[in-house]
Amino acid sequence: MRFGYAEYARLRTVLMHAPGKELELVTPKSFRKCLFGDAIDPERFREDYARFTDTLRSEGVKVNLITELLQPHPGLLKETERLPNLVYTRDTATITPAGYVLTRTKSSIRGGESKVVETALSQLSIPALMRVKPAATMEGGDLIFLDEETLLVGVGNRTNLQAVQQLMRAGEKSGRGLLEIPLPSWVLHLDGTMMPIDRDLMIIHLPAFQKAGTLFEIRGSKRRVNLLKLLREREMNLVEVTDYERKRKATNVIPLGARKAIAYDGNARVRRELLKNGVNLIEIESSELIRGSGGPRCMTAAILRD
Repeated sequence: MRFGYAEYARLRTVLMHAPGKELELVTPKSFRKCLFGDAIDPERFREDYARFTDTLRSEGVKVNLITELLQPHPGLLKETERLPNLVYTRDTATITPAGYVLTRTKSSIRGGESKVVETALSQLSIPALMRVKPAATMEGGDLIFLDEETLLVGVGNRTNLQAVQQLMRAGEKSGRGLLEIPLPSWVLHLDGTMMPIDRDLMIIHLPAFQKAGTLFEIRGSKRRVNLLKLLREREMNLVEVTDYERKRKATNVIPLGARKAIAYDGNARVRRELLKNGVNLIEIESSELIRGSGGPRCMTAAILRD
């Protein structure tokens, strides 16, 4: 059994949440408390989100919506109306071939998301691999599969070392590699700084990776590893992004397959560099969605990839 699904493998099925009444909670006075980057126009946000899901479906991706899966659970369905960050479904669950990892978000405002997402996954008959327990915190934006056997875990604002240790114990039988990467204080999630687009191609913000991390390997061995050195050893081509492009979510893309991805519009230089590397980049309207706290990857919890 594979350890995980490579981020660039053909995307088949996702879990998502089409935002509803909860977006009314995100106002000019409350957006910071709601963890959004700015106040939003709820109607425009929902319209742009709907176009995003339509784009996924047009590319052959099956979209499972949480609100549809929760129809047998009216109490939890009502609960979604107080969870404005549920739209960023990726943070709450990471799905592997062995089952899902139910994370534990750091902010209390997101505390109700886990039960909602776990119930939705149970409706899809996906088993649990592990559930992150207190006082550990982990969010799915910090978990990236470099390939089928190497999991990168960012440790910083949202994910701590206790969670990494729990994840290691859950994955011990897999005998695969886990690279813990220390993140700077100005980084929210790992996928806000990097994303593999193919086995030999990655979008990356280099200043975020100045510190060495720890690579935990089969049979409990471990060694200090610098991510950039590891990528060079793998002959990975890097499309570098500036700090401005990073803030515009240039790395937070959702790969549909090797050298094909969906991204926010507005990063023309990055788009040109990706085109030079043979990437088919599908851009979606971002003027309202970018006011939130995530990008296309944050809004999609990948369930199945080839």
